[in-house]
Amino acid sequence: MKIKRFRASGFSEALKEIKKTFGEDAVILSSEQISPSLVEVVAAVDYEKKSMAAEGQDSAGAESELLTLRREIAELRDVLILMKKSGYQMRMPERKYRLLKMLTGISIREEFALRLCEKAEDMDSLIEILSKEIRTVDPGGSSKMVMLFGPTGSGKTSTIIKLASQAIKRGERIAIISLDSYKMGGAEQVRAYTRILNIPFARVFDADETKRVLSRFNNIDRVFIDTAGRHPSDRRYLDQLKRLCRSDLPMETHLIMSASSDNDFLIESYRYYKEMDIDCLGFTKLDESVNRGCIYNLSLIYSRPIAYLTTGQRIPNDILFPDSRTVARLILENNDNKIRPNKGVSQ
Repeated sequence: MKIKRFRASGFSEALKEIKKTFGEDAVILSSEQISPSLVEVVAAVDYEKKSMAAEGQDSAGAESELLTLRREIAELRDVLILMKKSGYQMRMPERKYRLLKMLTGISIREEFALRLCEKAEDMDSLIEILSKEIRTVDPGGSSKMVMLFGPTGSGKTSTIIKLASQAIKRGERIAIISLDSYKMGGAEQVRAYTRILNIPFARVFDADETKRVLSRFNNIDRVFIDTAGRHPSDRRYLDQLKRLCRSDLPMETHLIMSASSDNDFLIESYRYYKEMDIDCLGFTKLDESVNRGCIYNLSLIYSRPIAYLTTGQRIPNDILFPDSRTVARLILENNDNKIRPNKGVSQ
């Protein structure tokens, strides 16, 4: 969808300019008399049918489509702000309005929800659209090191134990490093699990020490790094992580976010974590979440694939490695429904 603001001396002049620019398919979103001699009209045209990308496009094509998506969403946000200021009410068919209310009701941001309900006709088509826009990835596929970081209480430690346990089931030789100089209890919790799993463990305090410890793990297939839970505004914490991420170590980075956290907090966290080199996202505590729209919001905002979801406290279980369709279904399903793995999901 292309959205543009037109200004002219009168509404008839504005409509002529809109038709000249967008053609006969243009839709008027709002209009306002700014002064006796100036009007402003917001119009849009949907180019989607004319520009559908072929399936199986390469990485460059996917990035271009993502940039277009983010630009469209930014334009929609501007239009929504304008309409609210002018007292304009969105008019749409009843079934579209119900979809919009449902999407915002599960905490999908309004500008994202508006874009989705414009394209979708019902729940089935909505799942199809979400499936195409949400990317997933197999975590830890190639890098020897996998580091998890995220806000306090996001469930990093239990998640790293689940990931390590799943890797052991696959026959991999595993070690865990705790990069936690803030909380003794966190490191001790990891140490206790490594004793149960009978795998190597080390506690380090900076990037240099991490490198020295890694030299002892030559016979290890994969090393998981647990980090301290800190508020994302903690500059010392972020700087330490950035130094490690940007070292020459073969590392994959996972940003862990709790689906039960306040949506505004998660969005605010983006201001800080966007500085990090993030490879993929992991969402935890789906079993505690009331609304799961934040998963869709953050997957778009961060422009990164989702690697896994956790759905409970049982270790090594309660972790899913879903495909895009499963993520879409879990976002939209009623929170009272039991989460079950289906095709494309391993546990």
